Amino acid sequence: MALVVACQVGCVAESAGNYFEGRQTHPIAITPNGQRLLALNTPEGRLSVFDISSHSTSNGVRVILTDEIRVGLEPVSVAARTDDEIWVVNEVSDSVSIISLRKRGIIETLACPDEPSDIAFAQGKAFVTCARNGMLRVFDVETRREVGTIPLKGEYPRTIAVHPKGGSVFVTFHLSGNQTTILPANLAPAPPPPSNPALAPAPKTGLIVPVSDPRVKFKVLDHDVAEVSVSELRVVNYFSGVGTVLFDAAIRPGTEELWVANTEALNLIRFEPELKGHFIDNRITQLNLTNGAAHIRDLNGGIDYGLLPNEEALATSLAQPSAIVFASDGTHGWVAGFGSDRIAKISAEGEFLLRVDLRILAGDDLSIGTRRMRGPRGFALDEGRGRLFVLNKLANSITVVNGDRGVVEAEFPVGTHDPMAASVKEGRGFLFDARLSGNGTVSCASCHIDADRDGLSWDLGDPGGHMITVTGRNLAAHDPRPRAREMHPMKGPMLTQTLRGLAKNQLLHWRGDRATLHDFNATYRDLMGGSLVEDGDIESLQEYLDTLRHHPNPNRGLDNSMGTLNGGDPNRGRTLFTTHVNHCGVCHVLPTGTDNNIDDLRNLAESQPMKTPPMQTVYQRALLDTREGATNTTGFGMLHDGSGGKQGLPTVHFYELDSLGGKDFADVAAFVLSFETGIVPAVGFNRTVTAANRGDEEVLRLLGIVEAQAGADLIAVGSINGLKRQFLYDKSALKYLPDNSGESSLTRSELLGMMGSSDSLTFFGTPAGEGRRVIDRN
Repeated sequence: MALVVACQVGCVAESAGNYFEGRQTHPIAITPNGQRLLALNTPEGRLSVFDISSHSTSNGVRVILTDEIRVGLEPVSVAARTDDEIWVVNEVSDSVSIISLRKRGIIETLACPDEPSDIAFAQGKAFVTCARNGMLRVFDVETRREVGTIPLKGEYPRTIAVHPKGGSVFVTFHLSGNQTTILPANLAPAPPPPSNPALAPAPKTGLIVPVSDPRVKFKVLDHDVAEVSVSELRVVNYFSGVGTVLFDAAIRPGTEELWVANTEALNLIRFEPELKGHFIDNRITQLNLTNGAAHIRDLNGGIDYGLLPNEEALATSLAQPSAIVFASDGTHGWVAGFGSDRIAKISAEGEFLLRVDLRILAGDDLSIGTRRMRGPRGFALDEGRGRLFVLNKLANSITVVNGDRGVVEAEFPVGTHDPMAASVKEGRGFLFDARLSGNGTVSCASCHIDADRDGLSWDLGDPGGHMITVTGRNLAAHDPRPRAREMHPMKGPMLTQTLRGLAKNQLLHWRGDRATLHDFNATYRDLMGGSLVEDGDIESLQEYLDTLRHHPNPNRGLDNSMGTLNGGDPNRGRTLFTTHVNHCGVCHVLPTGTDNNIDDLRNLAESQPMKTPPMQTVYQRALLDTREGATNTTGFGMLHDGSGGKQGLPTVHFYELDSLGGKDFADVAAFVLSFETGIVPAVGFNRTVTAANRGDEEVLRLLGIVEAQAGADLIAVGSINGLKRQFLYDKSALKYLPDNSGESSLTRSELLGMMGSSDSLTFFGTPAGEGRRVIDRN
């Protein structure tokens, strides 16, 4: 069966930019009447609308791109409330864009807490997971007003599944953990002796242990899935034993089974040689919602992990299951292997019926295949026509699969424009491609999920390794002379670090023992069980990583100001932080919080050298309370090994000159939690203005704040007198530049004054320098 794709506008070239690697959850959907396919062009910040109403003819099936509608920054989930009204969740914009397909634009924008992830409808309510804040925000779908906020006890609530009867919604916790934690070095036993006789005894380090270890005095909840009552707007149950990192979830029709696509971390196994080729299990967990029993199905069962390379496994493996969907009768479903470029059709009993390879290779060159990764991330099942639409995150494309025969019928772009440069996109695959491992089951992104982190510590030391020497300076003592830092290969547990916001020319790893990304090439061989990649491939990966940015810190105001936090004054705290007597800022140099130096380990009371780490993500990691009897949702804290309780912020590590106490302590803690990330909060700003609210003082105040922000551009997209228009704010002229070069620029009041009663304009904050590209795609 042929498939024809038609566009109403010509395709345009890509350009480089700033990327946030949005965590797509449900990025593709079909309207209730089956006539329109909705797909998120996440890097471009648009919703693409396709007409799929044509049935099979002698000329095949037509898929026609009819519209590309601007939404917020990093859209990750889309749901159709009606055939006309579409809701889109924007991860960086912290908003929901409500779209009318008939009006071809946003009709309202709803603000959400930090990093919203998914949306679902039940009994006239819209439920939105707000991942970073650990809550559900609930809206009335008719009035669009907030009707409730439901706190959730778990790490990073993400996807939502609605019970067919509508009485409950089920929320998965993305970083739910696996009931492990860190036993600090002062409590841990001595490490085993090295197997390399030339090595000295290993340094005293912490130890990863189960939370049930009697030496652990605090509690860690095992909350994997929350059941929320739709009528009562409260959590009625938590389910455990599902997995470590949870992706998508779906209820199998006709049953009380919630199937959860997940991975299970094997971080209790110590040392890299023992984990080679097998440090993650890729699974489906069938959760019985009646009794809470969890039945685990390994998607790669039967693999001989001791055989590397394993060509048979490489040909069939499924890595990082990221999406799941069921046929309406519940007899079968589909699961996506994001890291392996495969999807699989599975029976109700969990048996494989079909595997479909989505990757298009050029010859046998593995590198070319990696550069052309698809990365299946979302499903839209068109049962009436026997088609499965697969949204590929990495390729920014849609693959059409014949659901009966398991045959790829076509692939086409999500939209007419992908802003990611081709060279950047090609480098991306070297982070995510599990086919670079020896058996196809793991990739770098198995732990660095979406180029971020898994919330766990890993002990990847090597008892048979060799000492390495790097250079550091005693800058805490103002001594700039270079000194040798000797580092043992048995380094102990290390907390997974984010790959976002990496600064140019910085030393890598907690210990600063990797000078460049090329030093990580051995990971493909020694941990993943594959082969070294070419230097050019590492350089392509570096080009991709250089484009990744942190999210704005939600503890800062829209104007990038810092307000009182946890009773502390962060503005006074900043002064204290940089005051020499307290010494924080001597090593944790602003603006990133690091001097990129490996200082004298005696300053930290450590057993081995450590690089001064950056501080932009402390607000995301200050979660563990290590006090006796404390209850936590994670087993890992802020320091290099995952120790470090939030009650000790900001002095989570020993320092002999530290003199903070009382109010000083609270103020510096407030500053650290408000640390600037390099992206101002105005980036991602969303607000929809209509004739009814254009005079609202709060609306005008917010627009004024974003207009004044040097770190963000401001654009306005919508309708004026019924015509689609776009405008870019010119900070130097204090006016809005229209998309028609023949028109004069406008003041804000002039622009808003032109709006008719049925018009709307949505204002968007973009990274500085991106605004013109966004509205002028040519």
